[in-house]
Amino acid sequence: MLKILFIIMLSTAFLSSAKPSQFLVYGDMPYSHIDADMLRKPSGLLYQAVQKTPHDFIAHVGDIKSGAAPCTNAILKENYALISKISHQPFIYTPGDNDWTDCDRKSLTPRYDELERLKFIRSEFARSAVKLSHYERQTAQPENQTWLHNNIRFITLHVVGTNNGRRQILLSDKKQARAQINIRDDHNVTWLTRNLNPNLSAAIIFMQADIFVNPKYNKSCTQSRQKKCDGFKEYKALLNDIAQKYDFPILISHGDTKAFCLSKRPSGLWQLNGPGDFQYLDVAQVSIDIENKVTPFSVRALLADKVISDCQ
Repeated sequence: MLKILFIIMLSTAFLSSAKPSQFLVYGDMPYSHIDADMLRKPSGLLYQAVQKTPHDFIAHVGDIKSGAAPCTNAILKENYALISKISHQPFIYTPGDNDWTDCDRKSLTPRYDELERLKFIRSEFARSAVKLSHYERQTAQPENQTWLHNNIRFITLHVVGTNNGRRQILLSDKKQARAQINIRDDHNVTWLTRNLNPNLSAAIIFMQADIFVNPKYNKSCTQSRQKKCDGFKEYKALLNDIAQKYDFPILISHGDTKAFCLSKRPSGLWQLNGPGDFQYLDVAQVSIDIENKVTPFSVRALLADKVISDCQ
C-alpha cells in the first residue's frame, strides 16, 4: 500500500514539475527578399530571435511564398528549406492557398493546375515523420498531422484561404477540383474528431485559413451548392460546438489575414491570427498554462518583444 502511495505521489510531483508547453508559430512568409533575409542563417533577425527563444517546436501555417510569385518547384523548395531550418527544434508545416490553390492565377508565369501543385506539395513536404511525442500523419491526407505533449493535443488541418479553395478554379477541371475539396473536408473532420477526447488538458489546431473572416456568401457549401457558398461555415459550426463540448481550452492558430492578435470567441474557442503577410514580420511565441482557467494561452511577438492582446 505504501509503495502504491509513493508511486502516486511521485507521479503527481512529476506532472506538476513538467516544463510549461510553449511553441513558435508564424506564416505568410517569405513574401520578398526582405523577410527571406530575416529568416536566413546566421544573420537574419528572425533566425536569431528564434535561436534565443525557448520552444518545443515551430510551426508554419502556410503560404511559403507571395501570391504574386509563381509556384515553380524551385521557389517552393527553396522557401520551404528556408522556413524549415530557422529552428533546431521540430518543424511543422500546413499548406496555404498561395502554395497550391492560387497557382493558376492569370497574372502568374508560369501558371499551374492547382491539383498538380497539391500533388507536388504532398510528395515533397508531407512525407517524413517529425520527432515529436506520439507523432502521426493522416494516411489519407498526409499533410494532416498530430502529436501529444504534456497531455496537450496538437493537430494540423488542411484548410486554406480563397474560400477553402472554392473560389478561382482556373485551370483544373472544376468538377474534379470541387470533389477533391469535399474529400479534403471529410478527411479534416475525421482527423479532428478522432484526435480529441474529454481527457485532454488542451488542444491546439493549426490551419492556414482565417475561417472567421466575413464571408461573401452565407450559405453552406453542399453537394448541390458547390459555389457561391461559405467554404468555412461548417468548420465554424463544428469548432464552436467542440469548444462548448469539452472542458479544456482549444486554440486555433492560423494566418491568411492581416491582423496579429489573440482573442476568445463567444463559444469559448481561442483564436490566434499569427504574424506574417509582410505587415507583421515576426514570429509568435505561444505559452500554454493549463492551470490558468482565465487565460490559458499567452502570446509574445519575438522581434517586437511585446505581449499580443485581444483583436479589436
